[in-house]
Amino acid sequence: MDKIFVMNLGTTSFKFKLYAFDDTQPLVLAAGELESIGAASSAYEITYPDGRSHKDHAPICDHGAAFAHCFCILQQDGILRDLDDLTAVGYKAVHGGNLSGTCLVDDALMAEMERVTPFAPAHNPIYLNAMRHIRSRFPKLTQVARFETSFHGSIPENRVTYGVPYAWKEEAGIRRYGFHGSSHQYISQTVAKLQPGARKIVNCHLGGSSSICAILDGKSVATSMGATLQSGLFNNNRVGDFEVFCLKPVMEHYGYSLDEALQILSKQSGLLGLSGVSNDLRQVMEAADAGNTQAQLAVDTLCDNILGYIGMYAAYLNGLDALVFTGGIGTNSHVLRQKVCENLGYLGLRLDAERNLRRDDGIISSDQSKVTVWRLKTDEESVVAACVYDFLHQ
Repeated sequence: MDKIFVMNLGTTSFKFKLYAFDDTQPLVLAAGELESIGAASSAYEITYPDGRSHKDHAPICDHGAAFAHCFCILQQDGILRDLDDLTAVGYKAVHGGNLSGTCLVDDALMAEMERVTPFAPAHNPIYLNAMRHIRSRFPKLTQVARFETSFHGSIPENRVTYGVPYAWKEEAGIRRYGFHGSSHQYISQTVAKLQPGARKIVNCHLGGSSSICAILDGKSVATSMGATLQSGLFNNNRVGDFEVFCLKPVMEHYGYSLDEALQILSKQSGLLGLSGVSNDLRQVMEAADAGNTQAQLAVDTLCDNILGYIGMYAAYLNGLDALVFTGGIGTNSHVLRQKVCENLGYLGLRLDAERNLRRDDGIISSDQSKVTVWRLKTDEESVVAACVYDFLHQ
């Protein structure tokens, strides 16, 4: 039986799921999350399907140490015997540049990830550090990366190309790549089972980091993020689409260096920068309800961003069979779903007000709606695990 440990790494967070594969469906043996990596004390919790949990604090210096710590707990709790009991670790890796799909972690892969780090400066270094740490401490352990750009490899060439000198695209890799591929792939596969006749799907992955994807016959044909994770919808504290020629006057007006300006665009913009309240949509909406006009503008602008992409992608798809809301915001904010969908009547879309309040997966559109609207929880780790398993058994 293969056991695959899938990692989803954030700047200061570490999430994992441990899967066991047999001849039937993969089983989740354990799931865990660590917070505040690099701080004096990191909170962590590991849960098991039988309801048991292991919750505590420990000093965790980096993501490699987080893996080692979780591995030890899984041994103590009898989930893993030793290192030989683990078939591989799989990464929900972000940007692989010229590499796509599922790949063995080796020197060439890490070199390519290093090369394209400027495209994903908040993510690639974290994954590279974890890969190197695990290789150093557990040299016999197989490491496999599934890149988030992979699902978007089917987007037409004319839609991934910017209007820049052609040499930039060929020599420097300046093109749209797209991200959140595991989430969009999971939703594509799930809707295919739940609504087999749905060929034209728009998936809204909305959370701390957000993107929208147009899916035709199970394949990505457009997505809102581009060469980097900064583009498309604005996120919790990242800018999203931004006029590049605004940089110079902003830098001159405030006396910023380029690095300072980019830091603000990536850390202090989005919901946080526009609302002046928080990077958490729940708090921004509370402020808006209390009469904060700046917070209300942030909510309205985000909803308008989402609406615009749905409209554009409905045009790309020449119609729409299904609209999906997923991610932390997509599944939890019935207010956002309502605000977006109330402007999509021209597509024949009708939201059911009562269904829209649901807290579980299912249809939230009315029976009369020409477009089926879904609230679906995503499962990115299951996609990575399946891809790693298939890669190992090619």
